Parts: sequence; C-alpha cells; structure tokens
Amino acid sequence: MQNKYGKTILLRPVEVSDYEFVHSLRVAPKSTQFLTPVDNDPLQQKVWLEEYKNREAAGLEYYFLIQRQDNQQLVGSLRAYKMDKEKSIGHAGSWILNENKTMTSAIESILLMVDFMEEIGYRYIVIDARKDNKPALRFIKKISQSFYSEDETNEYYLIDVPVMKETFYKDNQHFITPDVPEKDA
Repeated sequence: MQNKYGKTILLRPVEVSDYEFVHSLRVAPKSTQFLTPVDNDPLQQKVWLEEYKNREAAGLEYYFLIQRQDNQQLVGSLRAYKMDKEKSIGHAGSWILNENKTMTSAIESILLMVDFMEEIGYRYIVIDARKDNKPALRFIKKISQSFYSEDETNEYYLIDVPVMKETFYKDNQHFITPDVPEKDA
C-alpha cells in the first residue's frame, strides 16, 4: 500500500509503531460515545495492530492514518474491512478525526478511500455511523448513494464507487491532487 495524497492531508498505511496514536483516537472523550469501547491499555492496541498486519498482508483489511501535509501531524484514521472480493464490496470505518484536522480532512479522506477501493477492484463501500452521531450521519448521507441497512446502534449507507466518481467525487475532486509529490516518486 502506498500513501494517497490530497491537498492538505495524506492517507498512509498504519504501522504497529502507531499504536499509541491509534489508541489515543479511540479513547478520546469525543470519540468514545460513538465507537466500540477499547481497553484502556495502549499495549492492547499494539497487539491488535500486530494481528491486523496479517489481515492486511492477506488483502482482508486496510488501515490508514490521516496525516497533515503541512506539519506531518497525525489527525485521524480510516479503515477498509469486511472485504468481499467476489461481491466487490468492502466496509469503511474507524473513521476518526481529531481536533487538529484540516478543514477539508473529511472530504479528502473519503475521496482518497474511494480512489483506493477503486484501485484494488472494489465497486461498493458500506459506511456507517452510530444513530446518535447526527453530524457523521449527515455527511455520510451526503456522500452515499443509498441506505443499506441498520441495526440497534448503527445506520449503514452504500457508496457505489462509479456513481460517486460521477457525482460527489467529480464535484469535489479539487480537494485532492492526482500526482504524488516528488519526494515519494
């Protein structure tokens, strides 16, 4: 997996050494009300990331950190999981942005995830948010093409990648750049 560049942020593959940052995102007071609880011990996150790296190597899951380009500060995460190659569908989640994000981090990160999913051959992305996370649900409804399903706590929406590329993506692609900066070329 390679870095994916937007105008103000980049998505970069998570490393096991990022465990303290990932844990800090998941236990931040603003995040805990909308996430599955995690152990308060950051070393448990390290163990989880070590196991995740096996799933990444098998093409079952992809976990990115969201990093500012101006100061290299980590500001969030976004993950693709429950990958079903046969049905060309994967889920996106663990989408967390902290208070240091850029104004366009959310738009840039989802556009870059759409690019990534298209590059690895997936047509559909299921994205969800807790029913009580109204700001996240408003944004997800704006970027998705249809309601997918719901359970007790979450609503799930479907992004049809080719449709998104002709609609929301096309209208907002000025938030990302297609070229990799020279330093990574």
